[in-house]
Amino acid sequence: MTQNKIMPLEEAISTYIDDGDLVGIGGLSFWRKPMSACREIIKQAKKDLTLCTFVGGIEIDMLVGAGCVSEVKASFVGMEVFGMAPNYRKAVEENTIKISEETEATIALGLRCSYLKVPFMPLRGIIGTDFPKVRDDIKQFRDPLGSGTQLMALPKIDLDVAIIHLPYADENGNGNIPGAVWMDADMAKTAKKTIITCEKIVELEDIIHMPGKAQLPMQTTTSVSRVPYGAHPTSCFPIYTFDAHHIQHYIEMEFEEYKNDYIANKNQVQYLEAAGGVERIFNVLL
Repeated sequence: MTQNKIMPLEEAISTYIDDGDLVGIGGLSFWRKPMSACREIIKQAKKDLTLCTFVGGIEIDMLVGAGCVSEVKASFVGMEVFGMAPNYRKAVEENTIKISEETEATIALGLRCSYLKVPFMPLRGIIGTDFPKVRDDIKQFRDPLGSGTQLMALPKIDLDVAIIHLPYADENGNGNIPGAVWMDADMAKTAKKTIITCEKIVELEDIIHMPGKAQLPMQTTTSVSRVPYGAHPTSCFPIYTFDAHHIQHYIEMEFEEYKNDYIANKNQVQYLEAAGGVERIFNVLL
């Protein structure tokens, strides 16, 4: 018998994220980031989190600015065309958070290590780079099977929690991602717990007939929370694009002012009203 996994986002964050957790953040850059969950983490004042994401943006900057983060594992964190990530940059410059320099390959293979239950994965691509100078947890070795090839051993990444925003999920935890999946499915497979936020709760029959079906099957999912526009101000294909005006506004504000205006004591409806309401929603619809 399948289990209904739907719960309010506040309950999912309070129940499944503990201080000190290694948290995987789904999406990429300004695309399909679980922003409502990140705002809830800030409201609940979670601390000492290690964040792992493929390419980080406003969600990493926001969590760092709120003092929730002790370490970041990412191949890049920034605002792309909007410039640097101000809170993240300040924290790195002042050495208040630890940085684990990654590439897309080291994250992908680290996650694969975890769900294959092996201690490391080999990679050739970073040999000859400066990665060994900034990472004391990787090690070069010679192929033990006799080819003479030099390889780099990469450690596994064992996520405590993955947080992923999707357009569609059903009440049992099956999730569908139209378009690029990136590392979200691997994060869900790997994490001890996976929190899904979604735009719409649909029936299993709907998931079965969608392209890609359930890239995140219910076996990998711990909870599902319906949060329309839960990725705002990032995008959620095929429903809405990213909100360039809001992102620029975020960069221009002092973080504490932004937190007071858009995060503190605000539910999702109140956040969207503060961010521009119906007019802003219409502006980002695809």
